[in-house]
Amino acid sequence: MDNPAVPIVGGLLIEVFVACILYGITTLQTFIYYQKYPKDRMFLKLLVGTVWLLETTHTAFCMQFIYDYVILGFNNYLVFLDINWGVGITVICSASIALCVQGYYTWRVWIVSENSVIWTATIGTFALARVGFGVASCALCYIYPSWPVLREKRSALVTVSGGLGSAALVDILVAVTLTVCLKRRRFTGSWNKDSNSMINRILLYAVNTGAITCTASLLCVILFAVQKNSLTFLGLVEIQAKLYANSFLGSLNARSHMRNSKSVHTFSSSAPRMPVLEVYQHTVVEDDRSKSPQSPESGDFDLTSMKASQAREFA
Repeated sequence: MDNPAVPIVGGLLIEVFVACILYGITTLQTFIYYQKYPKDRMFLKLLVGTVWLLETTHTAFCMQFIYDYVILGFNNYLVFLDINWGVGITVICSASIALCVQGYYTWRVWIVSENSVIWTATIGTFALARVGFGVASCALCYIYPSWPVLREKRSALVTVSGGLGSAALVDILVAVTLTVCLKRRRFTGSWNKDSNSMINRILLYAVNTGAITCTASLLCVILFAVQKNSLTFLGLVEIQAKLYANSFLGSLNARSHMRNSKSVHTFSSSAPRMPVLEVYQHTVVEDDRSKSPQSPESGDFDLTSMKASQAREFA
């Protein structure tokens, strides 16, 4: 006889392991941020600390409910039918993390779009809708404390689909807004290659992170609606919170890398201008009789002075 725990919580157990690994990456990125950017504004420092605290609480309750399911409920398959009390707390933590991260993205859109009320208000509205649906989903976890009953309710499908759909829509709108606004700021000419290169890197990062979190949201909705006898969707919800936190911290920690890349590119682009100094070779005539360089304007040319002049030019 096959173990019935495998199709119900097997995928959830693996996904919680993945979420714990991502939490380790979040902790590392938080440590790197405070080490590399001690002069950041206090608002950002507090926001990073808040996200890390929410992530820590979220991870702790993920471990708590999987421990109750797998260890305390060992050999009692009926326990899988109950919604563990820690699940609702992880849902609230996920909604709070999304609010912090997407609130930061909304603020960034406000800056990049040059204070565009339409773009900012639209994205902010869907970000708040994500939180509202998350609170409603948390409440349903305590109103209907059984998975079969909850998943048969239309209200549960509406709150889960609405919350995750709003999150996916925010990710798409942020990526589209940044793409449109930054493309308008592209520069022309060879002297602006470094600026365009940085814009391309920002766009690539924004699109990639938005695509990852958006895909996770859509998969959660599909699994919730289709796989009625599995809790795999719940594991993806927990992973999604980690993806938001890591994308947020990654965008902050990537700033120094982009600046360093710009500096290296600027230095290399200016290097080809150095051969202009070879003009000295065309103004010096070699006299075979005296074995010393002469200038066309004045007889003997001082080699020491020439070297000193070249040294000043290179300096």
